[in-house]
Amino acid sequence: MELSGEYVGPDGEQERLWVFCDGSGDADSLQNLLSGVTQMKELVSDFFGPLAQPEAQGRVARAEALDVLGIEPRGALPLSPRDCRHGRRAWPKLA
Repeated sequence: MELSGEYVGPDGEQERLWVFCDGSGDADSLQNLLSGVTQMKELVSDFFGPLAQPEAQGRVARAEALDVLGIEPRGALPLSPRDCRHGRRAWPKLA
C-alpha cells in the first residue's frame, strides 16, 4: 500500500510526495496505514513549512506596523481576549 500526493507550484513545477506503507499481513494493515498517514503528514509539514513561514512572518510584520501606527485593519477581529483587554481590538457585539 502507498500514499502519494502531488503539488503543482505557481510556476507549474510539480513535486511528488510518496510514502510506502509496508505491511506483513491483514491484521497489521490498519496500523501500517496509520503509520503511513503519520509519515505523509510529516512530509507535507516539512515540504510546506518553508513556503508558509515567510508568508506568516509578513502578516505578523504588517500587523505590528499597523499596531505601531495605531491603524485598525478593516474587518479585523481580536486575536484573543488578552488583545481586547489591552484595548488593541474590540470584540464584535453579538445580537
